[in-house]
Amino acid sequence: MGDLVHKPGTAPIVGRWDHALLDPNLEDAPIVHSLDKLATVPLLQRAEAAYRAKFRLKSWQYMTATSDELFIAFVVGTAGFASNSFVYAVELATGQVHEKFAITPMSVGTTLSRTSAKDGHRFATKGLTVAIDNLDGGRAFGVRIDARTKANASFTADLSFASGPKDQHLSVCVPLPGGRWNYTHKFAGFGVQGHVSIAGKRFELSPSRAFGTVDFTKMYALRHSVWKWIALAGLTKHGKVIGLNYVDPTPDADVTENAVWVDGMREDLDDVKLHAAHEQWSLTSDRVDVSFAPIGSVSQTLDAPLVAHKIRHIVGAFTGRIRTKSGLVHDLDRVVGIAEDFDSLW
Repeated sequence: MGDLVHKPGTAPIVGRWDHALLDPNLEDAPIVHSLDKLATVPLLQRAEAAYRAKFRLKSWQYMTATSDELFIAFVVGTAGFASNSFVYAVELATGQVHEKFAITPMSVGTTLSRTSAKDGHRFATKGLTVAIDNLDGGRAFGVRIDARTKANASFTADLSFASGPKDQHLSVCVPLPGGRWNYTHKFAGFGVQGHVSIAGKRFELSPSRAFGTVDFTKMYALRHSVWKWIALAGLTKHGKVIGLNYVDPTPDADVTENAVWVDGMREDLDDVKLHAAHEQWSLTSDRVDVSFAPIGSVSQTLDAPLVAHKIRHIVGAFTGRIRTKSGLVHDLDRVVGIAEDFDSLW
């Protein structure tokens, strides 16, 4: 019995948890797809289940870390018929971008854990190796990266992400349109320690001044998936560790992944509107007024038979204020994070 699907072939639990699930077994849930009728046919049930898990389930772990000098982001992900990984960094003083993107067919060189709470994720191909170890039930992570950038420069990283024992992580399972499902584990506000070296230049990260985010997602995605997403972690003007996660459109469910963290304590964000025009993004509501100034950006495009993929990440500085339900106002002054524009046919 898994954490989400208690009996194979039944719908998963729709809910919210303050920790990563050890076995978010979305793979065992039925979905609507071209071969779903085989799920009830003797001798063909296993073939349908294998096809569904291999070619309809998408999964990834995306992480970021921000220091006073550098923003770094990386991912290991798979869509069954192909795997995707990248690492990029933006030097905040100059906006200089260092990047390496890679796609491999049929998940060659890729191992992705079923969860962010244990084991790990690996991606390895020429010019890019990313290894993520899931530690302490998904409350900590170890990361090692070895890459050659687009400009053929060396790019290595050795990082540790840690959250406090009382920090409130966020996991949700929600329905998607068309009889699909999504599970995600997110947290914004890790202390990050380690170093990043790019083209011989070394950046040191200390947990008192470097902060990280995690997004582990597995979903039976819609054939055409489109969203905009914001994530950040850093310090407020008054020295509080603040994190933010917001996605648009938000799935129609009683639970939401839209949240703000203050010193590890989470609060839902309701009725927030995202305004996105080119690279000028903002969030507004009765309690949120945050604008965004771009620093650097990266993009990835794939146009192949039956598959089209466009992703753009704009790294920038968020300024404004967030008022929590307690009435406290938290001022942001150029807290660095990302704005993602995602459009995929998979």
